[in-house]
Amino acid sequence: MMDNIPSRYQLRVKQRRRVVEFADDYGFRAAARHFGLARRTVRTWCRRWRAEGDQGLVPRYPARRRRRVSEGIVELARLARTEYRWGATRTRIWLDRVHQIRVNAKTLQRVFCDLGLPVLMKTPKRKPKQLKLFEKDAPGDSIQVDVKVVPVKRERAFQYTALNDCTRLRVLRLYARQNQHSSITSWTSSAAPDRFRSRSCSATTGRNFRSPSS
Repeated sequence: MMDNIPSRYQLRVKQRRRVVEFADDYGFRAAARHFGLARRTVRTWCRRWRAEGDQGLVPRYPARRRRRVSEGIVELARLARTEYRWGATRTRIWLDRVHQIRVNAKTLQRVFCDLGLPVLMKTPKRKPKQLKLFEKDAPGDSIQVDVKVVPVKRERAFQYTALNDCTRLRVLRLYARQNQHSSITSWTSSAAPDRFRSRSCSATTGRNFRSPSS
């Protein structure tokens, strides 16, 4: 009996069959009171069940439901899609913040489909301009320096990072932490070319740091 019924409606048909069987035994009024339904609904299900069996209990939804949004919202959605090239999510935020209209994104997507608007094409990602801001023509014109304290063998040391904005070469050096009034001359590692080693670097911490080769 249930083989000819779509799978998405089988559970609904079973529930309605319990209602009509209860109504067949105790009447329409008792079934409506027991299941919390209107007597007109129970009477309609019973009539269809007696005439067509379980197939008559399949929900009969209209092929096209009446749109719940107003024509003003439809026109705003058309404007957002055609003029601003926005999708459903961004259109929902725009309607909420600018026009104080709350509409679900899925509802807006259905409105777009009803209007026959094409699907938005993916735009190429914008390239970051962060690297172009710090690009230099010649090596050594601009060097970014960062200093932080790192633990080394239960002691603290200064890790020194220098980045050349022209060659994009990165230099890492590690200095032992000494007295505030003494110069720091010990370092452990360097992957820098010779032009980096000949330059002195300073940090805005109140202490001067000198390269070992300077």
